[in-house]
Amino acid sequence: MKQTIGLILSLNLLCGCATTQIKPIPRGEAVQIVFAKSPQSVDVIDIKNKAIGSGAAAGAGTGAAGGAVTGALLGLSCGPFFFFCSPVLAATGAVTGAGVGAGVGAGVGVTGQLSSAKAAQLRARMMGVQQSHPLLAELQKNVNARAQKCWKLGTDHPVALVTVELQDLLFSTTRDEEIDFTVRVLVSVQRDVTKNTTKEEKLYQYVAPSSNISVWLDESSDFIDTVLTSASQQIAVQIVSDLAMK
Repeated sequence: MKQTIGLILSLNLLCGCATTQIKPIPRGEAVQIVFAKSPQSVDVIDIKNKAIGSGAAAGAGTGAAGGAVTGALLGLSCGPFFFFCSPVLAATGAVTGAGVGAGVGAGVGVTGQLSSAKAAQLRARMMGVQQSHPLLAELQKNVNARAQKCWKLGTDHPVALVTVELQDLLFSTTRDEEIDFTVRVLVSVQRDVTKNTTKEEKLYQYVAPSSNISVWLDESSDFIDTVLTSASQQIAVQIVSDLAMK
C-alpha cells in the first residue's frame, strides 16, 4: 500500500510558472529562516464543494489554484515531460509559485458534498495525524536540510530573513466523493533586516492527487502521513531551488 501511495504521489512533480519571483540569495551568505503558522489560519479545516460551478469560479478570477486538478491531469497527457507543457498547464501542477492574491476557487453545489458525518471524520483524521506528524515541523526539517547546503544558517548578522509561513490546509470535494487536498505556504524574504525593508513574497501550493474519501478515512493506512511528507518535501525543494537560483 505504501509503495502504491508513493507512486501516485510521485506524479505530482515540481512544476509551474510563477507570476511573481523572489530575487535569489547568493550562495554562502548568512541567512536566517523562521517558520510560522498564519494567524489567519483556523484549527477547523475547511472543506469546499466544487462539484458544481468550479468552471465559473475559476473564470471569475479565483487565482492560480482554481483549475489545479484539471490542469494537472491535462499535463499528464503530455507524457513524462508534462511539466514542460504550456504555462497554463504548468501553473496548475503539484507545487506552484503564484501571486500572493491567488486563491483556491470552489463552486457551490450539492452533488459532491460530503455528509456531515464523513466531513467530521475527515477533519478528525487530518487533525489527529497533525498531532503526531505536524506539517510545519516537517517543513522546517526539509527546508533547513536543503538550505544549509546553500547558505550559513542562524547567524547573528544575516543578509536576508526568510519567513516560511504555513497558510492553509484545504480540502475540496468533487463528484463521487473524490477529495482534493491543497497545502499553501507563503514565503517572504527581507533583504536588510536592520532597515525594515520591503518584503518580497511568493505563495507556494501543493495539490495532492484526487483520492476517494474511503482512502482518507482508512485508519489502517498511512496515506495521510505520506501525503503530508510529500507536500513538505516538494514545497521545500521548490522554495530552496527558487531562492538559491543563480
